Amino acid sequence: MSKGMARMDVGLFIALLLMLGFGIVLVYSSSFALAEQRFGGSEFFFTRQMVRATLALAGFMVFINVDYHFWSRMSNMGYTVAVILLLVVLALPESAAINGAKRWISIGPMSFQVSDIARMALILFIARHGEEAGVSIRKHTVYLRLVATIVAVCALVFAEPDVSTSLIIGLIGITMLFMAGARVVHLAALMLAVIPAALLVAVKMPHSRLRIVNFIRGHDDIQALGYQAYQSLIGLGNGGLFGVGIGKGEQKFFYLPEPHTDFVISILGEEIGFVGLMIVATVFTFIIYRGMHIALKAPDKTGQLMAFGCTFTIAIYTLLHAAVAVGVLPTTGIPLPLISYGGMGLVFTVCSMGIVLNISSQSRFGMVDEGIRPAQRLSRLGS
Repeated sequence: MSKGMARMDVGLFIALLLMLGFGIVLVYSSSFALAEQRFGGSEFFFTRQMVRATLALAGFMVFINVDYHFWSRMSNMGYTVAVILLLVVLALPESAAINGAKRWISIGPMSFQVSDIARMALILFIARHGEEAGVSIRKHTVYLRLVATIVAVCALVFAEPDVSTSLIIGLIGITMLFMAGARVVHLAALMLAVIPAALLVAVKMPHSRLRIVNFIRGHDDIQALGYQAYQSLIGLGNGGLFGVGIGKGEQKFFYLPEPHTDFVISILGEEIGFVGLMIVATVFTFIIYRGMHIALKAPDKTGQLMAFGCTFTIAIYTLLHAAVAVGVLPTTGIPLPLISYGGMGLVFTVCSMGIVLNISSQSRFGMVDEGIRPAQRLSRLGS
């Protein structure tokens, strides 16, 4: 075991491995029928998830053992590369679009969503410049420069179009600015200006408008996209208290579209029931708690912001995925971290937690300023 791994948060490490392994099992359970129909083999999605999980673990080992300050120093380059890739994907021919959206870049047999890279690059960028700005972030000029970097990424992702991801990235960026010390009044003004404008544009897009209309109507008109939410609730209801058993659920048999990605929690609820869902929720809560605890103990503001941003990303995706599955929010393509079949998104999620564990390995061995207690330091980020 390397020096970095010997010092990391072992509980978080084990929890991540458990969820990653459980995700592989659930991907197979939720996708074998769809894989058989589309590709003539029940293991199509399972095999690819195994490959990506292997890549994720390889990247995980790198990020655990590389000092997080290195990624901070590389953040400007990373942000630039992410913006360039977002522009490249928008410039692709219409033949490259999938379901009307240009979000993916393919390299040989592998493809990835550029927004996954952009989200991670933005977190590292804000962490670095949040520390460099210090109290100056409360000034209009410094604050607006950071806001501009967030808006640029969100606008490019929105144009793909990917409304939900652009809004999530914006929420992550704004929350990190708050933690970095930006004035609440500035952030409130930004949200009051951007959110209504984004929603106005979204309702003018046919795909997004249909989702919003179906959500408002509830289940009086179960057609098109409203059908997904309806079938998701049926799956959750079928599971009862203890579920029907792994592999025995019925909603994946073409009742619920894309059961291995956007509505994987519905398959989860049907097969392991309410008790199983509570266990999974407890593990996610533990991961989020440990991530935030690491942010509290980070040796510097860069580490605090990195750990917070990476952990908050898992928290917000988990909450939104669950909210969509139970019909609290309009249907949209939000994966469940570590569990959904998510392509390279899984790799970036696991690697981001590798950064968090690297921060934890440095926090425990005398690098924390003992003159400031963790809770005090975190409160200073938002003051």
